[in-house]
Amino acid sequence: MIAPLQVSRTGTRVLLLSAAVALAAVALSGLSASQDVRLPPLTMKTSPRIPGKFIWADLVTDDAAVALKFYSGMFGWRFRNFGGYFIGVNEDHPLCGIVQQARPKDRAAQPRWLPYMSVSSVDRAQRAALKAGGRVAAPPGNVLDRGEQALFTDGEGALFGVMKSSSGDPKDFLAEPGDWIWIQFLSRDAKKASDFYHAVGGYEARENNASNRLNDYVLVSDGYARATIRTIPKANTHVQPAWLPFVRVKNIGESIAQAKQLGGKVLIEPKTELFNGRVAVIADPTGAAIGILEWVQDMAKGGS
Repeated sequence: MIAPLQVSRTGTRVLLLSAAVALAAVALSGLSASQDVRLPPLTMKTSPRIPGKFIWADLVTDDAAVALKFYSGMFGWRFRNFGGYFIGVNEDHPLCGIVQQARPKDRAAQPRWLPYMSVSSVDRAQRAALKAGGRVAAPPGNVLDRGEQALFTDGEGALFGVMKSSSGDPKDFLAEPGDWIWIQFLSRDAKKASDFYHAVGGYEARENNASNRLNDYVLVSDGYARATIRTIPKANTHVQPAWLPFVRVKNIGESIAQAKQLGGKVLIEPKTELFNGRVAVIADPTGAAIGILEWVQDMAKGGS
């Protein structure tokens, strides 16, 4: 969907992996261990789980106050504080969390969004991740009213979460403005990445053989495309494997202007060859990257 995202060069791959593990520890710090912290369930009414669907995302940042102001103004999200963990709500449903991390003394901060996929068994996902070459960044733990979750790194060091929601998962529906609408993974080896996530998430990994393809693989579950994987060009040695979530917006041009006004930056400008210029990648004022997409009914025609 999107051209590879450029990120700053800060040390070796080992340092990046260590930073990811530190972020994971912050993201789940105290939530699963405390018996007093209760988070709102993902759905108000019990619903079936949809293994493979991406159902949540956490932003780990060194300046939560700035991030909260940005996303409130950018997407109209409302936030509620749960002991330093801020739950973001769009309309009437929760969709993300924001958590503060201490600013590193020995390196630049690396704020990022961490996506969570639905699984039927967190323990099974952990075993599959380890067998496929991943690592445990935050072990499985229960969060009152939310469910069981854990954080892993894949074989390339990219951080992601899994969750077995206590209330089931949000139903499949066309995202409204302000909702998550898509997610993409940037990989050094799309085939290996698709094999890894097939093992962990149970996806059917469909290779895209179109000559004008924007992605190399599509991850499918329950008949729905859940994510895409794209290989990072070999020349872009500074680009690190990572997940990039997208939010639906009403107008891409107005949203870019709004992001700049709120102190964000545009990392990838709209291009006519990418869904007729209706998609872009921005960074919030703390440096976390996020995609924005203006959806129209026929935008997926002519390429994928």
